[in-house]
Parts: sequence; structure tokens; C-alpha cells
Amino acid sequence: LNVWYQSKVVSRSHAEIWIQDGQLFVKDSGSSSGTFLNKLRLSPSGKESKPTTIRENDLLVFGVDYKGKTESDDLYRCVSVRIGFYDNTWIKQLRKKANPEKFQKALKSLLNASNPHSAHKEEDDGNPPEDCCICIGEILPLQAIFISPCSHCYHYKCVQSILMQSQMFQCPMCRQVANLAASV
Repeated sequence: LNVWYQSKVVSRSHAEIWIQDGQLFVKDSGSSSGTFLNKLRLSPSGKESKPTTIRENDLLVFGVDYKGKTESDDLYRCVSVRIGFYDNTWIKQLRKKANPEKFQKALKSLLNASNPHSAHKEEDDGNPPEDCCICIGEILPLQAIFISPCSHCYHYKCVQSILMQSQMFQCPMCRQVANLAASV
């Protein structure tokens, strides 16, 4: 995939984007002005980054806005790309290969390990699969999830706006408040 932009803040060979094993990846090629994924720089200036997975709705930014020191200098803009998948057949094919029962068992084990006092017990195999209380959708393999400190589980896309508002997170299920920035 080759894409060209006329921009003073994007290098000639700024970054690489490719698909491997059904996942989309990006890698900064050692650009001076940087490649950013969801406002996080992939690597320091002049250093090549590690391959990073891109997900739907991610914000990919090449370079940074630059304006000279005087008022008459032009403003050179970065290039921003919002990732969206319009043909999701490859995701559906991956989900067909996934084992939902194994995923549910692993998720329950993870929830139990993260909070030993939680209601998620490994011997409760008759329980229905975990659901996201925000969208009322089932949590399935290959979905990004967020597990709250109180062991409630949500789709990451469903709680993303809540997480961006503050460092304090109030669980939509039990209203327990947790400081997500606190040291562990």
C-alpha cells in the first residue's frame, strides 16, 4: 500500500502499513516528526518502531503541526487518518476459527484471578457467557475488552469515552470508583 501526501511534516518514507495474519499493522520508519497511534508516539525521532496493531476507530497521525517562528510563516499540518473497516469479511473468517467456549472459560479464569472475591467462579460452567451491560452485546473472541477493577467486563469501544473523561473510573454496573492512574 503506497500513499502519497504533499506535506512538509511527513517524510518520504515515513511509515509502513500492512496486513499480516488478518491483522492490520503500522510501523514508523524512523521519521523525524513521528507517527502517532491514538495520541501515543510509536518511537523516538529517527528510530524505527516495533510493529503495532491497528484496530477499527484508531486515530493514526503522521507528523506534527509545524509553524515557523514568525507570524508570516506558513502552518504545515500533520496527516490524520481515522481507521475504519468497510469489508469485515476477514474479521468474520477469524471469528469462525475462534473457539468461543475456550474464550469464555479463559475470560472467567481471568476475572476470577483478577478479583478472588468476584462472582465469577470457575466451577460455574452452566452460567451464560459474559455480556457487556452498555451495548447488551455478548463478549466474543477477538474483541477488545476492558475489565474494571471490580471485575466487570465491557467491550473497550463501549467504555472508551468513559475512560477518556477522567483518571477516575466509575463502574456502570456496581458504581464502584477506582483511580486508574494509581500505582500498582
